[in-house]
Amino acid sequence: MRLLKIISCLLVIFLVFVNLIDLKGIASDGEITLKEAIDIGFEKAKKWNDNAYLASVTSVDEDMGGTRGETGKRYKWTLSFEASSTDQQLFVFISKGKISGTHEGKGAVYGEIKIDDIKFDSPDLVKIAKEKYDLQKGVDWATGYNFTLYTENDKPTATVIGNDKDRLFTRITFDAKSGEIVGATHKVPIGGGIIKARLGSDELVTSQKGKAIMGVIAENKYLVIWGDKKPTQFSTTKQPFIEWSYNNGETWTELQANNYVTQAWFNKNDQLYVATEKELWAGITSTSKGMKILSLDHVIETIDYSINNNIAVLSNGNIHYTINQGESWEQAIAPKPFYVIQISDNGDLFGLTEENEILQKTNNGWDEITMPNSKDVPDDITVINNRLFITTQSGIWTRDLQEENWTKIQVDEMVVKFIKKGEQLFGYTRRGEAIYTISTKDERKSEKVFDAGDTIVMDLDIKEDVLWIATIPNYSWEDMTIE
Repeated sequence: MRLLKIISCLLVIFLVFVNLIDLKGIASDGEITLKEAIDIGFEKAKKWNDNAYLASVTSVDEDMGGTRGETGKRYKWTLSFEASSTDQQLFVFISKGKISGTHEGKGAVYGEIKIDDIKFDSPDLVKIAKEKYDLQKGVDWATGYNFTLYTENDKPTATVIGNDKDRLFTRITFDAKSGEIVGATHKVPIGGGIIKARLGSDELVTSQKGKAIMGVIAENKYLVIWGDKKPTQFSTTKQPFIEWSYNNGETWTELQANNYVTQAWFNKNDQLYVATEKELWAGITSTSKGMKILSLDHVIETIDYSINNNIAVLSNGNIHYTINQGESWEQAIAPKPFYVIQISDNGDLFGLTEENEILQKTNNGWDEITMPNSKDVPDDITVINNRLFITTQSGIWTRDLQEENWTKIQVDEMVVKFIKKGEQLFGYTRRGEAIYTISTKDERKSEKVFDAGDTIVMDLDIKEDVLWIATIPNYSWEDMTIE
């Protein structure tokens, strides 16, 4: 028994030793600390100018493996140097412990960082940040732990960047000479949710606060919303949901969906259609996932549906379309990269290319639709009731697809994007600050229905005289308690 204990202890020691060797190998395989990066960069800077001094250091996000800052080491760093005798700056790029490039240029003057004052290196700082604030690795952006160094009030100031326990973007700031924490901030969500706005009234009621509501449908029976329950500044797909309400948002019931929802709508028989990353489902309810009517190998880039529920889906350069609500599908190859596709009630396909060309599919291929004014460049297109709507810098053009005649709709501001909801059409202004309703039956002047201000609007729909506006949070730096 004693021999077994000894063997067990030796085995544990051996395994620990092997793990330490592995960790050391990973960490030393080109990953370096902040101070090690300075030593490498400073040698190059002195060859550039004898009077060169360090101005800033930052680690660079990458996906090269390793510890990703867990040990205070990163593969890639960028350093900037200045010199009192010139207005030029030298940027030194480091990858895997070696200089991968340099660049001379001009930029903001940071001032000198006295290297002798840097007593705390990045491994020390990330350890403190994890102990004091439970700082975790960044996931969606600035992955792992990242580090910066600059001077503030003649003091070397370092930051460790990651996520807090709620996955919010966080930075912990240190005096690199004393190791003292001088600041801790994270970006907190402001706003978000579904807004109820009655036309002709200034009253706004917001529910589902803090959520990223990516889309909304307001139909006769149901109000449907989808998005992310716990969004971050860099992701709205971590905790996806889709819910409906039968009492105008007083209570909500979650629906079943296999993945995050990108689009949803009802057909004329009140069947709910839902598009996810690579699939399209019909007849989803609170008790049923419905029926899968399309499954693709590649991501659905954009999707459109007509009033009579013809559907077109763009994925990997291929257009999949149906005129019988998904019972059978046809395919067409996009002749150029599209960022918008549309399908009419007659099953005609239209696309807006990345080069701002409007193409219509014909029996002989794809024909370009030329604008009545050659100087107008399309920003967005949509098709409703066999009418093509085009927004340009000069206004909104509409073309009857049967008679092929053009008319123009007056609007007070430039509309850059359409939102189509059945027979209803809305338009965003350039910064999303205002939303207009656009008549789809005649050419009367468009009317402003919502001033967004700082609200980030993603979608909207109208039911009777009530606008339902889907919004996502904005993010603002907020101080954390210094432990």
